[in-house]
Amino acid sequence: MEAGFMAFDALHWRWLIGLMLGIIVLTVVYARATQAWRLRIKRLLAYSILIGEVVKLFVVWQLGKSLLYYLPIHLCGFAIVLLMLHVYRPTALINEILFSLTLPGALIALIFPGWTAEPVMGFIHIHSFIYHGIITVYPLLLLASGELRPNWRQLWKVAIFLALIIPFVYSFNAYSGTNYMFLNAPIANSPLMLIYETFGANGYIAGLVMVAVVVWLLQYSLYGLLAKARAGQGQTAV
Repeated sequence: MEAGFMAFDALHWRWLIGLMLGIIVLTVVYARATQAWRLRIKRLLAYSILIGEVVKLFVVWQLGKSLLYYLPIHLCGFAIVLLMLHVYRPTALINEILFSLTLPGALIALIFPGWTAEPVMGFIHIHSFIYHGIITVYPLLLLASGELRPNWRQLWKVAIFLALIIPFVYSFNAYSGTNYMFLNAPIANSPLMLIYETFGANGYIAGLVMVAVVVWLLQYSLYGLLAKARAGQGQTAV
């Protein structure tokens, strides 16, 4: 079993291309599926990451590693709860969190993976790519089917959600010496490092907030442009 991989090496690119193709195929299938089949697909994805996370923790324990550093309390880890809630009790807030936090967070994690040190093709290596692929495709499926229509006016609720979880995670990190949500330090060779170097240790979290606002501005602007283009095509067809 190989030691690990480097971001943007051949293996990383193969994973990214494979996941991209899988996401495209599943999105097309989902958009054309009946409501009953859409629900089955969503449940399959939600239960897959839940069961996968339980198995991951068991594997970590079997390998003799500390479970403390593998708990699902990264931003992407909260997707387990979000997807399960969405399958059974979808709300506008969950939709908005999936679009504004889960989707960009998962994409960034795939592009700048934090599991490069894990043995190549070991369980954690495979799980990490597939897990983030699933939480990337889930909101994309909702967007493609029209079940998710982002509304920037809901972002204040997302901000409250963050205001509730960030102090807890930050305190947990400080107490346990962990770095969940990368709140205490950036991951190496990622855009977070640039934020840390620009704002310094004391301004790092403030810098994260500013960057999040910029990302949201870009996200919602792009969605607005695409929605207008789609509406224009519909009027032309009529």
